[in-house]
Amino acid sequence: MAYTVAVSFDQFIDRISISGDQNSTATARRDRVVSLLENTFTILEAFPTGSIPKRTAVTGSDLDVMVVLHYGKHIEGKTPTQVLGSVRNALAKYRTGVRRNGQAVTLGYESWPDVDIVPVSRTVADNGDVLHYNVPDENRGVWIPSKPKRHTTNIANRVATFGTEFRRIIRMLKWWNQQHSEYLQSFHIEVLALSILNDSFSDYLWDLLRFFDQACELVKAPLRYEGAYVDEYLTPGDRAEALKRLQTATERSRQAWHATYGGRANHKEAIENWRQVFGDRFPAYG
Repeated sequence: MAYTVAVSFDQFIDRISISGDQNSTATARRDRVVSLLENTFTILEAFPTGSIPKRTAVTGSDLDVMVVLHYGKHIEGKTPTQVLGSVRNALAKYRTGVRRNGQAVTLGYESWPDVDIVPVSRTVADNGDVLHYNVPDENRGVWIPSKPKRHTTNIANRVATFGTEFRRIIRMLKWWNQQHSEYLQSFHIEVLALSILNDSFSDYLWDLLRFFDQACELVKAPLRYEGAYVDEYLTPGDRAEALKRLQTATERSRQAWHATYGGRANHKEAIENWRQVFGDRFPAYG
């Protein structure tokens, strides 16, 4: 519990953030994945990716490990479903499942985190440079071009100009998304944040308000990033539902901002509005 909005945000960030050495955990799980798969597949490269190594993950997040398979031996002529199935078959004696977005095989662990194994091929230039990786999408039956290393660099560069608060805001936005039916993918939220929060940190109230407000416009139309569309996974119905939730968050955030800075400094009202945005992990007033 807290009596000011500033203290509430500090406590909220602590409640949803992962503690400990995330990079060491990610490296150890990557090495384990490679050891389990290398007898079945020719692995050209494997690296942790996703929210945990970028430090934008919230509590309970899985670790993504991108495993680059030899194209000719394991991917050429096969559908995303077949490639994901071959990975599951190689891990038959372990607890596995296919991630909801149809892009990874989840390998369960007794301790946090579970690992989402993303089997990919890579497209290279004539000089051998990697242009992009090709990620399976079982739900749509297509291969999605992805530049995860470039995206990680983009996040780090934005932190350098915006401030470390950039990662904290992304964590808060991912938590908001989880509390409101999770229509937006984690990567999509990060791209929206890069598109909107492109200056320097003001304060959490203002930057969250302008994120929700501008995201309402950005989700109405396809959003292109690093040569591909990041929101093709959204059905028209899901896009409409995501927009409704963003609009509600915008209104609640605006009410909270005015309660804090509108001349009456009603922190109780502001905190109650933020709790409606973020749920029970956001501290109550008192």
